[in-house]
Amino acid sequence: MTVIGPRRLAPVTGPRGAVAPAPAPLPAAFRRALADLRTARPRPEVRLREIAAPAGQAPHAVALAAEVCGSPGADDVLATGRFVLLHDPSPAARWPGGFRAVTWIRASLEPDVALDQLAGAVAWTWLVEALERRHAEHTQAGGTATRSIAEGFGTLGTAPDATDIELRASWTPAPRDLGAHLEAWSDMICAFAGLPPEAGDDAPAAPGP
Repeated sequence: MTVIGPRRLAPVTGPRGAVAPAPAPLPAAFRRALADLRTARPRPEVRLREIAAPAGQAPHAVALAAEVCGSPGADDVLATGRFVLLHDPSPAARWPGGFRAVTWIRASLEPDVALDQLAGAVAWTWLVEALERRHAEHTQAGGTATRSIAEGFGTLGTAPDATDIELRASWTPAPRDLGAHLEAWSDMICAFAGLPPEAGDDAPAAPGP
């Protein structure tokens, strides 16, 4: 996998054609984090691409979008998500070690599963256990799981109901082996897609009736 990292924009010209100063070099810790992400080995069903990182969250950030298909090379998208790694090198950073992983995952659910009161708890368990399996050291994990049911009426009354689950979560990773956090997140999104765990992995079952 190739992670480009924060893009270097073309030189910006100011009044009378003056060229703005070049951006400051990236902190060494963030360069190491990007190197960890480049060498990460997410599951092959996960298609990753770099997207623009959210502005204003931290001085440095990298963001990836993901789609999960039933098998490598297939076109059936079973789940989508975003993985953002924020870095603030200042001593007053809000997170110990200066890093924060911020993630979002969405997938469709069977209607009976969407009504299960344990669906949100199982989604959170997928996150916690994926981080543990990949030995992705972290603290201060938190998030919300949301189930939604969309019903059609009137001219859309014949449309099938749409049921989804969405997990928004973040945690503070230890500032080493940050690729393990991306690998764990790839396991999470595959669990949301309903794919079985890889050989040797144990994962909690999806909620049932």
